[in-house]
Amino acid sequence: MEAKVNKIDLWILIPVLVLITFSLGVVYSASSSWSAKMSGDSGLLFRNHLIRVLIGVSLIFLFSRINYLHLVRYRKLLMGLAILLLMYLLFAGAEATKGAARWIRIGGFSFQPADFVKYALLVNLAYLLSKKKDYVSNLYYGYLPLLGYVLIVVSLIALQPNFSTASVIFISSFMLFWVARVKVKHMVITFISLVPFIIFYVISKPYIMNRIFSFQEHTSGGDTGYQLSQAIIGFGNGGLLGVGPGNSNQKEFFLPQSYDDFVFSIVGEEYGFIGVSLVLLMFGIFILSGLKLSKVTQDDFGKYLAFGITTIIGLNAIINMMVATGTIPTTGQTLPFISYGGTSIIFNSMAVGILLNISTQRLHPKGALWTETLNNEVINEEDD
Repeated sequence: MEAKVNKIDLWILIPVLVLITFSLGVVYSASSSWSAKMSGDSGLLFRNHLIRVLIGVSLIFLFSRINYLHLVRYRKLLMGLAILLLMYLLFAGAEATKGAARWIRIGGFSFQPADFVKYALLVNLAYLLSKKKDYVSNLYYGYLPLLGYVLIVVSLIALQPNFSTASVIFISSFMLFWVARVKVKHMVITFISLVPFIIFYVISKPYIMNRIFSFQEHTSGGDTGYQLSQAIIGFGNGGLLGVGPGNSNQKEFFLPQSYDDFVFSIVGEEYGFIGVSLVLLMFGIFILSGLKLSKVTQDDFGKYLAFGITTIIGLNAIINMMVATGTIPTTGQTLPFISYGGTSIIFNSMAVGILLNISTQRLHPKGALWTETLNNEVINEEDD
């Protein structure tokens, strides 16, 4: 029994390492032309990505050795910091594209708080759901306090505006509520109540409407969905085996953000159906393994944390791939572990490390784990 407890889940670790390693070749190819145009150095973006990958891999192994229960001690600090960062963005955030203030820039360092916030919220929700287990179906003492945290975070992110990330956080939170046996009636009423606000928000944001209309034009054969059309062309060029690493035509000047939001199209073009299948297989193994871990973990906090991490990463991957294949409108979500990026790689890697640590302790009963790890002040902490 002890041998099983101390082993990390290789079915979670290996797919992530494969995806991260695969990203090096894809990002190098997809970013070289754009890097040369922007800075005159074709390898600049790749070197930045390589540094972040090395940091990310190091964080995976570091966090896999830190007992995940220590997160309970800092959950209020994490949640408070998350809200402060989101409020700061509304007044002093660095403007990105389409008027969205999603980045905090300090010198040459850029930080996107949303990547941190979604996991800070998850830690808080997982803890509260485990503490409120016996009365989570109660509207006033169980459900509404949890919903309050979700709505505060989602609203602040939506105001940036960042509708896609707000949607991912909202959906993943409600999936976690469902697993924790929150009353479906409460969740349905919440969603119905929010529909008018969602519709008004979408209509009031021209960039969202443009993406919807462009998607409609693309699916009906129009010419306005430029990015989607170029992404689909990339997949068509790839065929079964692809045109080969570094030989993409779309990456040169046709497909904007080929190393970021639409990197999956470059995978399809250069590595073909085989490369796309590999990426799908790795994400599939990761998601199934994470959900299985959540199911077998005896500690409720670990169970909900594992489910939430798997859901967040899985949803981001699925949404990005659906966008790249023209299944849904453009959202701005990156492909975890493959897209060029800084904070997304860093925080997703931390989350995978936490997931691996949960896997080493999945067979421990909750009482033993909490007694060994947390002091009486934390154990007896009153519910929020």
